Amino acid sequence: MQAVLCLLLLIRRSYREFPMFFAFSAVSVTGEIAGLAVRNNTALYGDVYWTNEVLSVFLVFFALQESFRSVFRNFFGMKWFRWLFPGIGILMIVVAVLRTILLPRPAHSLFTVTILGLEIGVAFLQFGIFSLFIVLISIFHLRWRQHPVGIVLGFGICAAGYLVALLLRFEIGTEFDPVVRIALALSYIIGVAVWIVTFLRGEPSGAAKGDGTPFTPEQMITELRRHTKVVKGILGR
Repeated sequence: MQAVLCLLLLIRRSYREFPMFFAFSAVSVTGEIAGLAVRNNTALYGDVYWTNEVLSVFLVFFALQESFRSVFRNFFGMKWFRWLFPGIGILMIVVAVLRTILLPRPAHSLFTVTILGLEIGVAFLQFGIFSLFIVLISIFHLRWRQHPVGIVLGFGICAAGYLVALLLRFEIGTEFDPVVRIALALSYIIGVAVWIVTFLRGEPSGAAKGDGTPFTPEQMITELRRHTKVVKGILGR
């Protein structure tokens, strides 16, 4: 399915608009092929596997940033907004690394635990950005059919399954191994299916021209204030 996605990105020439997402997809495919090719050599397979994991962690981060910028490009004129995404991402990764260093697992090496910690941090970032997209798109009536939204939705689904599986394994142990295996596989399949469907359909005319969000920063602030008043009214404050 990931190979089909890569082919679709090439045919649609979407790799030009989303080079980081294409790089992530290509690395996923080549890493899997390389792993299968050396699966009988334990040491070499470990090198290939962890190299692929490290590359994937950073490519997911940049692919999410790419999609975030594509939708909210109108707001990057504000300096604080420009640093919002990388700032949150770096903070979450630092917290994940510190967590793994301060609370090492004796069953794994420090390197392994650190990479897994990075993966957990990026997975939280994936799910967080997905949640942010849902909120902002609902509030500001943005187009749901934009390609960046589909990319983030797929990452959010993959992250949800990954977090459930990994946190169960880390915090509880092997008791939930059947759930772990199903959650990882099912969430990945659904996520890639979402990406394939996203790029099978064309972009809306406005999105294809790179309009991004139709709101200016001033309009967004006004809209946020309006929704804040509504919430305060509901809460009776």
